[in-house]
Amino acid sequence: MEASPVTDMKISSVVPASMTGENKPRHLTAMDLAVKLHYVRAVYFFKGTRDFTIVDLKNITFPLLDLPCYDHVTGRIRLLGNKNPSAQAIPYIRCNDSGMRIVEAKVEGFTVQEWLDLDDRSIDHRFLVYDHVLGPDLLYSPLVYLQITHFKCGGLSVGLSWAHVLGDVVSASTFMKTMGQLMSTRGPSKPVYPKKPELTPHANGQVDDDGQAISIKKVESVGEYWLLSNKCKMGRFNIKFSLEQIDRLMAKYQSSSEVDILYALIWSSILNIRGEKDTNVITICDRKTSSTCWNDDLVISVVERKDEMTEVSELAGLIANERKEENGVIKGMIEKDRGYSDFITYGANLTFVNLDMCDELEIKGEKPDFVNYTIHGVGDKGVVLVFPKGKFARAVSVVMPEEELAKLKIEVNNMIM
Repeated sequence: MEASPVTDMKISSVVPASMTGENKPRHLTAMDLAVKLHYVRAVYFFKGTRDFTIVDLKNITFPLLDLPCYDHVTGRIRLLGNKNPSAQAIPYIRCNDSGMRIVEAKVEGFTVQEWLDLDDRSIDHRFLVYDHVLGPDLLYSPLVYLQITHFKCGGLSVGLSWAHVLGDVVSASTFMKTMGQLMSTRGPSKPVYPKKPELTPHANGQVDDDGQAISIKKVESVGEYWLLSNKCKMGRFNIKFSLEQIDRLMAKYQSSSEVDILYALIWSSILNIRGEKDTNVITICDRKTSSTCWNDDLVISVVERKDEMTEVSELAGLIANERKEENGVIKGMIEKDRGYSDFITYGANLTFVNLDMCDELEIKGEKPDFVNYTIHGVGDKGVVLVFPKGKFARAVSVVMPEEELAKLKIEVNNMIM
């Protein structure tokens, strides 16, 4: 699908329901700066009639943004002078300085079911999530867009574009879950909202000032346009593993977890495509168990391939037993850098993200019929997102150079036959 089927787009702003101080800063941690060029994008689909309206969705954002844990969501990036005159200014978020953008749109040519029947799932993020990044007018760029799209016959989608500098994929899913809780709350019972993180200088582990992280990559300065320029055209596609296929894989590789097997299967497939030199190291993004909305709960690890290992069982064993966490080294590198350089995390190496901890959205007892996540602004090595297991299948979303996608489909199909 080349031409956009989306029409009648209208953009408005929402702000917290009550007045809060505008000049309150939220200082960015080293982990925030490691992911500042990345964006989380999600689309939630609801078929047919529902017990809530678009007006309900818009109205609930006012009390949502009023929660203390989300005062930074309505902020904008500001720049603090750096003591090093040759370095860039250090960015921070000035809370409640912008509001959140709401986009209303229509897709009149499809029902939700007809849309979901299409094979190309990249269209979800191309057309149903507002294409927003921070910059080039950095100081005037909102951090969050929410696109609500009407479909034919009453269905709708809710598309979230979330600057990763606010928090990771789990943080974004918790934001949406909290919105659903607010809409669903009746009577005296209160939902449990995310905690507001305590910002400490060295949160989430010790800082290593001497090491060099291999999970992140320094890139050419992007200035005030926070988006990576790729050397090749990147593409997206989703792979569905049926429960029968998952059971066969688990029976074949009994000593490994389901997620590790899927990581290893994709890693082995890409090794066959790219050769050994480009894919000897992978990055794995996990998360500490926490309900905070920030990036310091991310756990970033690397796994280095040994010798001639290419078999799924061997790679799964490495993933399970040989991960090296790099949070401390990342913090040491970025804090020592003092804001002079720009880095990427997703796609610096082939990167795997486990979405099992993502919260489910539920609005007045209704769950989405389908949810699709991706990461925008990924480096050329690509990213693989492993979705939670559904009733009938487990999905894997891949972002990688477009020229490799067809080859990857063939490799994966050969391995699961």
